[in-house]
Amino acid sequence: MKYPSFQRSLVVVFLLIPFFVFGQSVELSILATSDVHTHYLPYDYFTDNPVETDGLVKVATAIQQERAKNPNNLLFDDGDNIQGTPLGDYLAKNPPQGKDISPIMRLLNAMDYDAMSLGNHEFNFGLEYLNKIIGGSRFPVLCANVVNPQTKAPAFTPYTILNRSFVDTTGAMQTIKIGVMGLVPPQILAWDGANLKGKVDALDGPETARKYVPEMKAKGADIVVILAHSGIDDSLRRGREENFAWYLTEIPDVDVVISGHAHLKFPGPAYTNIKGVNLANGTVNGVSMLMPSCFGDTLGVINLTLTYENGKWRRGATASKLIPMYDTAARKSLFAADETLSALLAEEHKATVAYIRSPVGGNGANGAVLTAPLTSFFALVKDDYSVQIINEAQTWYTKETLKNTPYAELPVLSVAAPFKAGGRQGPAYYTNVPAGPLAVKNIADLYVYSNTIVIVKVTGADIKEWLEMSAGQFNQISSSGRGEQLLINDAFPTYNFDVIDGLTYTIDVSQASRYRTNGELQNPGSRRILDIRYQGRPMQDTDVFAMATNNYRAYGGGNFPGVGPSQIILASPDENRQVILKYLEYAKRIEPRADDNWKIRLPSGSGPVIFNTSPLGKDTQVPGVRYLRTDNTTGYGVYQLLP
Repeated sequence: MKYPSFQRSLVVVFLLIPFFVFGQSVELSILATSDVHTHYLPYDYFTDNPVETDGLVKVATAIQQERAKNPNNLLFDDGDNIQGTPLGDYLAKNPPQGKDISPIMRLLNAMDYDAMSLGNHEFNFGLEYLNKIIGGSRFPVLCANVVNPQTKAPAFTPYTILNRSFVDTTGAMQTIKIGVMGLVPPQILAWDGANLKGKVDALDGPETARKYVPEMKAKGADIVVILAHSGIDDSLRRGREENFAWYLTEIPDVDVVISGHAHLKFPGPAYTNIKGVNLANGTVNGVSMLMPSCFGDTLGVINLTLTYENGKWRRGATASKLIPMYDTAARKSLFAADETLSALLAEEHKATVAYIRSPVGGNGANGAVLTAPLTSFFALVKDDYSVQIINEAQTWYTKETLKNTPYAELPVLSVAAPFKAGGRQGPAYYTNVPAGPLAVKNIADLYVYSNTIVIVKVTGADIKEWLEMSAGQFNQISSSGRGEQLLINDAFPTYNFDVIDGLTYTIDVSQASRYRTNGELQNPGSRRILDIRYQGRPMQDTDVFAMATNNYRAYGGGNFPGVGPSQIILASPDENRQVILKYLEYAKRIEPRADDNWKIRLPSGSGPVIFNTSPLGKDTQVPGVRYLRTDNTTGYGVYQLLP
C-alpha cells in the first residue's frame, strides 16, 4: 500500500486473508515520469538561472498530491533519466566510489519509485557507470531486451512482479500482483557502439515482450505493465523498430504501456491520426497508454479500475491524464519544489554551477570572447552561427586529426544540427548566449548531448540523400496559398535538421519531402535540395569527402539513408563538446557571423509562410524575417519568412 509521504511509514497492519468476491473492484493510480534527463532541480544550467517550468523535485510535489488522493498507487520511471544536463555530466565525471550511492539514486529512492526502465541515454556513459547507478537502487531497474551477446541471457533484470496490497471499494484489503517489464530501442548498439560493442546485444522490443508476458502471467501476474522507452508509431512493422510502443498493445495480456523517448505527450494531439487511438480515455487498441513528456515538466497518471471476475483481476475502466508543472498560458508555476528532496542534491548542484561558470581558456586575456550575442532563434529557417560554430570546431578538429593519415588529402566537411530550437521542448528551449567572455555553460548551451565525434567517408551521392532527409524539417508549401502556411514540420525533431558546412545549397520547399521522418523513401521523384556546390563548382555524385559528425548519426541515429558504421574513418573518444571547448580556446575571439551557405526557396504566390520560434527574437534584426505576433496559448512568437 502506498502512503502520501515519500518515506514509507512504519504502519501496523492486521494481515487478513483477501476476501475475493465476484465484481469486487480496486481503483488504482499509476503515476509515471519519463525522459527526465537529469532535470532534477528547477534550474537551467545552460542559462545559469532558476526556472519555473520543470524539475523532478516539482513533479515530486504533484506525486504527493496524487498519492494523497488515492493510496492505491504505483510510481514508475520510463528511462533517459541519468543524462542530459551539465549536472548529469558532472555526476558521470565524479561517479560513486566503493559502496557509495549515486545522488541520482538518493533522489529516486527518496521519491519511492516502484520500478524504472532503462532508456537509450542510460548507456551514454558506459556500462560500468550505469551499473554503479543501478547498484544503489532500492527498486527494480528493468530492461528485458539487452542481453549477453554469447548466451543471450538478460544483461539486466528483465521484469519484476510486484506484490502490492490495495484497499478495494468496500474497504477490504486485496493483494494484487503487477508484472512490470522494461524495454529499450535496439538502436542503442549503434548510438553507443563505442560503449556497448561486444559487451551486450539488443533484441527487438515487441518480440521480447511476446516472450516474457506469458512468463509473467504464468508466475501469477494479475496485470502486466510495460515500461517501453519508445515512441508510438503505427507504421508497417518491419522488426527492430526504434518506436515500437504501439505494437505492444497488440500483445495479449498487456494492460498498460508507459511510453517515452519521443519527448511528446500521450494523450495529446500529436497522436490524433494513429490507428486504434482513443484520446478521450488514453488508450491504444484498448490498452492503457501514457507518454509523460520530458525534462520533469509533466507527471503522467493512469486511473485504472481492476475488477475481480471469474477468479481473475481484469482491467476495466481507464483514464489517462497529464499534469503539467507550469501553466504556459497564465505563465505561472503550478507546483513548488520539494525542499527536502532538493537538499539531497545541494552539494552536487553547487559544484555543477561552479564548473559551468568557469571561463573558457582562463581569465583575462587568455579567455575566449564572443563579440555579439549568439542565439538559435532562427536556426531552422536561415543559416545560423549557433550551428556554424559547431561545424567550425568539428572541421578544425578533423583537419588536425587526419594529418599524416591516408585520408589527409580528402576535402573536409562537417555536419551539425540546431539542438536547442524549440520544437517539442517549448518556446524557452533555445541557445541564447550573451556577448562577452565565454563560460563552460555556454558550450553546453550550444551542444546539449554527450556525443563523441566521428569522422565518416561520404560521396556526393551520399550527401544528396543526407540533405534530402534533413529537409524533412519543412512542410510542403503551396504556390497557391490563400492564407498562412506553416513552414516547420513539428513532427520532425530539430536535432535531425543537419546542416552541412563546406558546401552551398538551396532547399526548395515547394517540393514534397523525399523521406518520411523514420527514413523511409516516400516520394522517389521529389528533390528538395538544389545546386549543391563545393568551392563554387557543382558537386558530383562521385566526389569523396571526409565529414565530421557525432556517434549518434554515424551509427544510424535518425535513420538517415546511406549512413552507417561502414563509412566510419575514425570513431574518436573525444566528446563534441570538448572539441568545441578546445576550438574556442584556440580561436579566442568569436564573431558570430553565419556564411549563409544554405537558403530556403519559397514558391511564388505562396502567401504568408510562417514559423514559430522564441518571442525574444522579435527585437532581433534578421534579414528576410518579420515578427507577426505571440501566441498566448503556446508562448511561441509567430514570424513570417519573406521570399
